[in-house]
This record gives sequence, C-alpha cells and structure tokens, in this order.
Amino acid sequence: MQENLLIGFVVIWLGLTVGSVMLFQRGNDVAKKRRLWPIYTVFSNVVIGGFIIFMQPPTAWMISILILLIPVTLLTIRSTKFCDSCGQASRSPFFMKPPQVCSHCKKPL
Repeated sequence: MQENLLIGFVVIWLGLTVGSVMLFQRGNDVAKKRRLWPIYTVFSNVVIGGFIIFMQPPTAWMISILILLIPVTLLTIRSTKFCDSCGQASRSPFFMKPPQVCSHCKKPL
C-alpha cells in the first residue's frame, strides 16, 4: 500500500513539473498564467503536505512544517508576477513585496 502511495506522489510530482514547464515557462498567454498560478501553487503544496504526512515525522515536526506551508504558499503566490510584454514570471527574492519590473525584459509589471 505505501509503495503504491509513494509511486502516486512521484507520478503527480513529475506531472506537476512537466505541466509547470509547459505552462509557465513557455508560451505568452499571460492571462492564463495569472489565472492558473494560484491553483498550481496551492495544489503543489498540498502534494508536498501529503508527502510530509506520508513520511510520518514526529507529530510536532509534522504540524510545524504543515503550518509553515500556509504562509509560504500565500507569499509565493503574492511574490510572483507575469510580465505583459514577454510573458515570463518574475519573482521577488525575499517574498516581502511583489516585483516592480520584469526580471527578463526590465519593463514595468
């Protein structure tokens, strides 16, 4: 049972990786990227949370890590913006505020 669950996690994670590259690293449909980014981020962090639960660390550690995933998810969504000009993602390095200019083409976001 646990081997099947682990294989399921690996397959989902590989699917998320391929989907991320195809959707967010390629193409110029900025509206689609903006719409799907929060969904993708939440889903991928739910998969990470499921994997943490699967690994069964000590309860205090598990709860701490799962609670930490919530602000990390929200800050990741907040600190990632997509450029209207080139369609690439720009991220703020310290999550404190969203980027103001595109890190690729240097145009304002």
